[in-house]
Amino acid sequence: MVYIKAMLICLLTIPFLFNVPSAQAAPPENELNQYLAEIGWTKQEFLDYVDYYEIPLNEYNTVEDLKEVLGTPINSNNFQDLLTKYGLTEKELNDLMDHFGDSVNEYKFIEDMDATVEFYINADKDMAEVEKALSDLGITEAEAERFFNYLAEVEEKNKDQLDQMATNDTLWENLMNVEDPSQLSAEDLDELVRILEQTIALYEVKVNLKADGQAVTLKNLLKMKEPPGNLSGNVYSTSGELLIDFNIPREFFESMEAIVDGEDMIHLGEISDDYVDHMHEEKYEDAQKGLK
Repeated sequence: MVYIKAMLICLLTIPFLFNVPSAQAAPPENELNQYLAEIGWTKQEFLDYVDYYEIPLNEYNTVEDLKEVLGTPINSNNFQDLLTKYGLTEKELNDLMDHFGDSVNEYKFIEDMDATVEFYINADKDMAEVEKALSDLGITEAEAERFFNYLAEVEEKNKDQLDQMATNDTLWENLMNVEDPSQLSAEDLDELVRILEQTIALYEVKVNLKADGQAVTLKNLLKMKEPPGNLSGNVYSTSGELLIDFNIPREFFESMEAIVDGEDMIHLGEISDDYVDHMHEEKYEDAQKGLK
Protein backbone atom coordinates (compact mmCIF):
# COMPACT_ATOMS: atom_id res chain seq x y z
CA MET A 1 0.00 0.00 0.00
CA VAL A 2 2.95 2.28 0.67
CA TYR A 3 3.92 1.90 -3.00
CA ILE A 4 0.48 2.86 -4.30
CA LYS A 5 0.26 5.82 -1.93
CA ALA A 6 3.67 7.09 -3.00
CA MET A 7 2.80 6.65 -6.67
CA LEU A 8 -0.40 8.64 -6.26
CA ILE A 9 1.34 11.43 -4.39
CA CYS A 10 3.84 11.73 -7.23
CA LEU A 11 1.12 11.88 -9.86
CA LEU A 12 -1.07 14.31 -7.95
CA THR A 13 1.70 16.87 -7.92
CA ILE A 14 1.56 16.73 -11.36
CA PRO A 15 -11.18 34.30 -17.79
CA PHE A 16 -13.32 35.06 -18.19
CA LEU A 17 -11.75 37.09 -21.06
CA PHE A 18 -12.58 40.73 -20.57
CA ASN A 19 -11.95 41.61 -24.21
CA VAL A 20 -13.41 45.13 -24.22
CA PRO A 21 -12.32 47.34 -27.15
CA SER A 22 -10.83 50.61 -25.98
CA ALA A 23 -13.53 52.57 -27.76
CA GLN A 24 -16.14 51.12 -25.38
CA ALA A 25 -14.32 52.20 -22.23
CA ALA A 26 -16.30 54.84 -20.36
CA PRO A 27 -13.33 57.04 -19.38
CA PRO A 28 -12.46 59.44 -22.23
CA GLU A 29 -9.69 58.05 -24.42
CA ASN A 30 -7.50 61.15 -24.16
CA GLU A 31 -7.72 61.17 -20.34
CA LEU A 32 -6.89 57.47 -20.18
CA ASN A 33 -3.90 57.83 -22.50
CA GLN A 34 -2.56 60.73 -20.45
CA TYR A 35 -2.91 58.74 -17.24
CA LEU A 36 -1.17 55.70 -18.72
CA ALA A 37 1.71 57.92 -19.82
CA GLU A 38 2.00 59.30 -16.27
CA ILE A 39 2.34 55.86 -14.71
CA GLY A 40 4.48 54.43 -17.51
CA TRP A 41 2.05 51.83 -18.81
CA THR A 42 1.29 50.87 -22.38
CA LYS A 43 -2.31 50.46 -23.48
CA GLN A 44 -1.82 46.72 -23.74
CA GLU A 45 -0.45 46.48 -20.20
CA PHE A 46 -3.51 48.35 -19.00
CA LEU A 47 -5.89 46.06 -20.91
CA ASP A 48 -4.10 42.98 -19.59
CA TYR A 49 -4.50 44.31 -16.06
CA VAL A 50 -8.24 45.02 -16.28
CA ASP A 51 -8.63 41.67 -18.05
CA TYR A 52 -6.95 39.85 -15.17
CA TYR A 53 -9.09 41.56 -12.53
CA GLU A 54 -12.24 41.64 -14.66
CA ILE A 55 -12.67 45.36 -14.01
CA PRO A 56 -15.85 46.65 -15.73
CA LEU A 57 -14.54 49.76 -17.49
CA ASN A 58 -17.99 50.81 -18.64
CA GLU A 59 -18.95 51.38 -14.99
CA TYR A 60 -16.35 54.15 -14.59
CA ASN A 61 -17.15 57.51 -16.11
CA THR A 62 -13.79 59.20 -15.59
CA VAL A 63 -10.16 58.29 -15.07
CA GLU A 64 -10.43 59.70 -11.55
CA ASP A 65 -13.15 57.15 -10.78
CA LEU A 66 -11.06 54.39 -12.31
CA LYS A 67 -8.04 55.32 -10.21
CA GLU A 68 -9.96 54.33 -7.08
CA VAL A 69 -10.05 50.69 -8.14
CA LEU A 70 -6.68 50.60 -9.93
CA GLY A 71 -4.92 51.83 -6.84
CA THR A 72 -2.00 54.06 -5.86
CA PRO A 73 1.17 53.88 -7.98
CA ILE A 74 4.15 52.59 -6.02
CA ASN A 75 6.60 55.24 -4.84
CA SER A 76 9.50 55.31 -2.40
CA ASN A 77 7.31 56.46 0.49
CA ASN A 78 4.48 53.93 0.26
CA PHE A 79 7.00 51.19 -0.55
CA GLN A 80 8.84 51.95 2.68
CA ASP A 81 5.52 52.03 4.54
CA LEU A 82 4.78 48.55 3.21
CA LEU A 83 8.14 47.24 4.43
CA THR A 84 7.46 48.75 7.85
CA LYS A 85 3.95 47.29 7.95
CA TYR A 86 5.24 43.75 7.50
CA GLY A 87 8.53 44.20 9.34
CA LEU A 88 10.61 43.33 6.27
CA THR A 89 13.83 44.63 4.82
CA GLU A 90 13.93 45.16 1.07
CA LYS A 91 16.07 42.04 0.70
CA GLU A 92 13.64 39.99 2.77
CA LEU A 93 10.78 41.20 0.59
CA ASN A 94 12.67 40.28 -2.57
CA ASP A 95 13.47 36.84 -1.13
CA LEU A 96 9.82 36.31 -0.21
CA MET A 97 8.66 37.26 -3.69
CA ASP A 98 11.31 35.06 -5.29
CA HIS A 99 10.12 32.11 -3.22
CA PHE A 100 6.91 32.23 -5.27
CA GLY A 101 8.64 33.00 -8.57
CA ASP A 102 7.49 36.61 -8.32
CA SER A 103 9.18 40.02 -8.35
CA VAL A 104 8.42 43.50 -7.02
CA ASN A 105 9.00 44.75 -10.57
CA GLU A 106 5.77 43.06 -11.62
CA TYR A 107 3.68 45.49 -9.57
CA LYS A 108 2.43 48.94 -10.45
CA PHE A 109 0.11 49.66 -7.51
CA ILE A 110 0.94 49.46 -3.81
CA GLU A 111 -2.42 47.93 -2.90
CA ASP A 112 -1.73 44.95 -5.17
CA MET A 113 1.73 44.46 -3.72
CA ASP A 114 0.28 44.71 -0.22
CA ALA A 115 -2.29 42.00 -1.00
CA THR A 116 0.42 39.80 -2.50
CA VAL A 117 2.83 40.21 0.42
CA GLU A 118 0.03 39.44 2.88
CA PHE A 119 -0.75 36.21 1.03
CA TYR A 120 2.87 35.16 0.56
CA ILE A 121 3.69 35.63 4.24
CA ASN A 122 0.74 33.45 5.24
CA ALA A 123 1.51 30.81 2.58
CA ASP A 124 5.31 30.85 2.87
CA LYS A 125 5.49 27.85 5.22
CA ASP A 126 3.14 25.78 3.05
CA MET A 127 5.13 26.65 -0.06
CA ALA A 128 8.37 25.63 1.67
CA GLU A 129 6.84 22.26 2.60
CA VAL A 130 5.71 21.73 -0.98
CA GLU A 131 9.15 22.61 -2.33
CA LYS A 132 10.79 20.26 0.18
CA ALA A 133 8.50 17.42 -0.88
CA LEU A 134 9.14 18.10 -4.55
CA SER A 135 12.90 18.29 -3.98
CA ASP A 136 12.74 14.72 -2.65
CA LEU A 137 11.59 13.78 -6.15
CA GLY A 138 14.41 15.67 -7.81
CA ILE A 139 12.15 18.59 -8.75
CA THR A 140 13.91 21.93 -8.38
CA GLU A 141 12.64 25.02 -6.62
CA ALA A 142 12.55 26.82 -9.98
CA GLU A 143 10.31 24.09 -11.39
CA ALA A 144 8.00 24.28 -8.36
CA GLU A 145 7.73 28.06 -8.78
CA ARG A 146 7.09 27.71 -12.52
CA PHE A 147 4.35 25.16 -11.83
CA PHE A 148 2.81 27.38 -9.13
CA ASN A 149 2.64 30.33 -11.51
CA TYR A 150 1.25 28.19 -14.31
CA LEU A 151 -1.53 26.93 -12.05
CA ALA A 152 -2.29 30.51 -11.01
CA GLU A 153 -2.72 31.34 -14.71
CA VAL A 154 -5.02 28.34 -15.13
CA GLU A 155 -7.19 29.51 -12.24
CA GLU A 156 -7.15 33.11 -13.47
CA LYS A 157 -8.46 32.07 -16.90
CA ASN A 158 -11.11 29.78 -15.46
CA LYS A 159 -12.17 31.10 -12.08
CA ASP A 160 -12.94 28.45 -9.46
CA GLN A 161 -11.57 25.65 -11.68
CA LEU A 162 -9.06 24.51 -9.08
CA ASP A 163 -11.66 24.57 -6.31
CA GLN A 164 -12.47 20.99 -7.33
CA MET A 165 -9.06 19.99 -5.94
CA ALA A 166 -10.42 20.02 -2.40
CA THR A 167 -13.04 17.44 -3.37
CA ASN A 168 -10.46 15.34 -5.16
CA ASP A 169 -8.21 15.42 -2.10
CA THR A 170 -11.06 14.14 0.07
CA LEU A 171 -11.93 11.33 -2.34
CA TRP A 172 -8.29 10.36 -2.62
CA GLU A 173 -7.77 10.31 1.15
CA ASN A 174 -10.84 8.12 1.65
CA LEU A 175 -9.57 5.54 -0.79
CA MET A 176 -5.99 5.66 0.46
CA ASN A 177 -7.00 4.97 4.06
CA VAL A 178 -7.15 1.31 3.05
CA GLU A 179 -3.99 -0.26 4.51
CA ASP A 180 -4.28 -3.69 2.90
CA PRO A 181 -3.71 -3.58 -0.89
CA SER A 182 -5.98 -6.61 -1.29
CA GLN A 183 -8.86 -4.43 -0.16
CA LEU A 184 -8.51 -2.29 -3.27
CA SER A 185 -11.02 -3.68 -5.73
CA ALA A 186 -10.96 -3.11 -9.47
CA GLU A 187 -13.60 -0.45 -8.87
CA ASP A 188 -11.36 1.27 -6.32
CA LEU A 189 -8.48 1.37 -8.79
CA ASP A 190 -10.78 2.74 -11.49
CA GLU A 191 -11.89 5.45 -9.05
CA LEU A 192 -8.26 6.34 -8.28
CA VAL A 193 -7.49 6.62 -11.98
CA ARG A 194 -10.57 8.79 -12.46
CA ILE A 195 -9.51 11.16 -9.66
CA LEU A 196 -5.98 11.42 -11.00
CA GLU A 197 -7.11 12.00 -14.58
CA GLN A 198 -9.55 14.66 -13.43
CA THR A 199 -6.78 16.34 -11.43
CA ILE A 200 -4.53 16.37 -14.49
CA ALA A 201 -7.39 17.86 -16.51
CA LEU A 202 -8.04 20.54 -13.88
CA TYR A 203 -4.35 21.44 -13.85
CA GLU A 204 -4.47 21.67 -17.67
CA VAL A 205 -1.27 19.69 -18.07
CA LYS A 206 -0.08 16.73 -20.11
CA VAL A 207 1.78 13.97 -18.25
CA ASN A 208 4.09 11.44 -19.90
CA LEU A 209 5.22 8.52 -17.74
CA LYS A 210 7.90 5.86 -18.16
CA ALA A 211 8.47 2.83 -15.93
CA ASP A 212 11.98 1.44 -16.33
CA GLY A 213 12.34 3.39 -19.57
CA GLN A 214 9.10 2.11 -21.13
CA ALA A 215 6.04 4.29 -21.69
CA VAL A 216 3.25 3.31 -19.32
CA THR A 217 -0.34 4.42 -18.87
CA LEU A 218 -1.61 5.72 -15.57
CA LYS A 219 -3.94 2.76 -15.06
CA ASN A 220 -1.30 0.14 -15.83
CA LEU A 221 1.15 1.91 -13.55
CA LEU A 222 -1.25 1.69 -10.61
CA LYS A 223 -1.95 -1.97 -11.34
CA MET A 224 1.72 -2.95 -10.97
CA LYS A 225 2.14 -5.33 -8.03
CA GLU A 226 5.75 -4.23 -7.56
CA PRO A 227 7.13 -0.70 -7.99
CA PRO A 228 9.27 -0.07 -11.06
CA GLY A 229 13.01 0.18 -10.64
CA ASN A 230 12.71 3.72 -11.88
CA LEU A 231 9.77 6.00 -12.65
CA SER A 232 10.36 9.04 -14.82
CA GLY A 233 7.99 11.56 -16.24
CA ASN A 234 7.42 14.94 -17.78
CA VAL A 235 4.67 17.44 -17.07
CA TYR A 236 3.86 19.88 -19.87
CA SER A 237 1.49 22.80 -20.21
CA THR A 238 -1.20 22.47 -22.86
CA SER A 239 0.92 24.72 -25.10
CA GLY A 240 3.86 22.33 -24.82
CA GLU A 241 6.02 24.15 -22.25
CA LEU A 242 7.98 21.78 -20.00
CA LEU A 243 6.95 22.53 -16.42
CA ILE A 244 8.42 19.64 -14.47
CA ASP A 245 10.47 16.54 -15.12
CA PHE A 246 11.26 13.91 -12.55
CA ASN A 247 13.15 10.67 -12.11
CA ILE A 248 12.23 8.59 -9.06
CA PRO A 249 14.19 5.49 -7.99
CA ARG A 250 12.54 2.43 -6.48
CA GLU A 251 13.75 3.35 -2.99
CA PHE A 252 11.35 6.28 -2.86
CA PHE A 253 8.32 4.01 -2.99
CA GLU A 254 9.63 1.79 -0.24
CA SER A 255 10.03 4.61 2.31
CA MET A 256 7.14 5.57 4.57
CA GLU A 257 9.06 8.75 5.42
CA ALA A 258 8.79 9.74 1.77
CA ILE A 259 5.02 9.44 2.08
CA VAL A 260 5.01 11.77 5.08
CA ASP A 261 7.30 14.26 3.35
CA GLY A 262 5.34 14.08 0.12
CA GLU A 263 1.87 14.58 1.55
CA ASP A 264 1.86 18.36 0.97
CA MET A 265 2.60 18.08 -2.75
CA ILE A 266 -1.05 17.72 -3.64
CA HIS A 267 -1.74 21.17 -2.21
CA LEU A 268 0.23 23.16 -4.78
CA GLY A 269 -2.87 23.67 -6.89
CA GLU A 270 -4.82 24.74 -3.83
CA ILE A 271 -2.18 27.35 -2.92
CA SER A 272 -2.35 28.76 -6.46
CA ASP A 273 -6.14 28.75 -6.30
CA ASP A 274 -6.13 30.56 -2.96
CA TYR A 275 -3.67 33.17 -4.27
CA VAL A 276 -5.80 34.09 -7.30
CA ASP A 277 -8.96 34.17 -5.17
CA HIS A 278 -7.25 36.38 -2.59
CA MET A 279 -6.03 38.90 -5.18
CA HIS A 280 -9.42 39.11 -6.87
CA GLU A 281 -11.28 39.47 -3.59
CA GLU A 282 -9.02 42.36 -2.55
CA LYS A 283 -9.49 44.07 -5.91
CA TYR A 284 -13.25 43.44 -5.83
CA GLU A 285 -13.52 45.16 -2.46
CA ASP A 286 -11.63 48.15 -3.87
CA ALA A 287 -13.91 48.19 -6.90
CA GLN A 288 -17.01 48.23 -4.71
CA LYS A 289 -15.61 51.20 -2.81
CA GLY A 290 -14.88 52.99 -6.06
CA LEU A 291 -18.45 52.55 -7.31
CA LYS A 292 -19.95 54.08 -4.18
